[in-house]
Amino acid sequence: MKKVLVIGAGLSGLSCAHHLKKNNVEVEVYEKNDSCGGRASSDKVNGFILDKGFQVLLNNYSELKNLDIYKDLDLQYFDSGAKVFLHNKNYSLFNPIYHPLKFLRSNVVQIFSGVDLFKIVSFLLFSDKGFIKQSTSSFLKNTLSKKSLKLFFFPFFGGVFLSEDLENDASFFLKVFKKFALGRAGLPSGGMSMLSKKIIEKSNIDVSYNYELSKISGHRAHFKNGRSARFDKVVLAMPLHETNRFMKLNLDLDYNSTSTFYISSKENRLGKSILLVPDESFETNSVQCLTNISKSYSDTDKSLYSVSSLNLNSSEEKILNEFTLITGIDRNNISLEKTYRIKRALHKFREEIKSKNNILFCGDWSTEPSIDGAIKSGRLTAKKILNSFK
Repeated sequence: MKKVLVIGAGLSGLSCAHHLKKNNVEVEVYEKNDSCGGRASSDKVNGFILDKGFQVLLNNYSELKNLDIYKDLDLQYFDSGAKVFLHNKNYSLFNPIYHPLKFLRSNVVQIFSGVDLFKIVSFLLFSDKGFIKQSTSSFLKNTLSKKSLKLFFFPFFGGVFLSEDLENDASFFLKVFKKFALGRAGLPSGGMSMLSKKIIEKSNIDVSYNYELSKISGHRAHFKNGRSARFDKVVLAMPLHETNRFMKLNLDLDYNSTSTFYISSKENRLGKSILLVPDESFETNSVQCLTNISKSYSDTDKSLYSVSSLNLNSSEEKILNEFTLITGIDRNNISLEKTYRIKRALHKFREEIKSKNNILFCGDWSTEPSIDGAIKSGRLTAKKILNSFK
């Protein structure tokens, strides 16, 4: 039987292992850390589940559906839409597809004009297959009012793409817009790390932790703990900057960054909406109460909030002050549980790396910067391997 090693137990590596095992290929997965999931992982701190950077999981990812684990994740959903914090007041927006009555009672006319709404509906009819050759920013500025861009589209999708200027491809924006408009955003019970854990469990994947790759020589992978493993093919599903360094590819990589601040309080606010903060004097991009979505995020009697910023160097003091202003919770009644500053959060550009001497590569950098993109890259790499074994 042919043997494949997968280096990295993030979503792309586990997806690759899943599809190989499904086709009766012997697979071993090695992970340098003591847990799986990569960027979609979680920590347990002071009785709280803290995802490594605020993330949501959409319920209409096609690649994830193919893994057949949605039903095992116990997704709990945000309200479809958002709240907007402006001039010390919250304005509510609801998706009419999922909340028609709330939509009629919401503050939609304070954010969007009638022309805006017509054009937003028309987005659902646009092709997302790459025919729009311009940036998201240019596309939106040529389509919608300045008010709707400032109050909703730039803060909301800036948080999705981790980019204030939205210079990413407009076709990808339309694809993501449709996912949010037609689907629901939620959190898995137990945190984002449950994604990788459920893939491992469902596919019965063997993962060896604390194995950091040292070198590849012939058909053997050598690890820094002194052990080695034989392979017919090896897949590097490590973060791209690590693959770049290990393989000496000399790629000029560029990333979008983010900071996430987890705050706890006995006071409960915000309901089930993502709260956008379009005020440019604030470093906060969005605030959400995670325990209002899934109670699994706290084993305590406190609510857990996440505050997202597109500034990698946002001051904790400033964020805490903004949080009290936004939520109305007294500063003495909040605690900062942990801050994550993620320098390499999302790839700005798609990369293409050709396989070399039985070494293959996968990661969302080769498809699109998303959970579904990571899973897709694993499937496509597995397909290449299976074809080579025929």
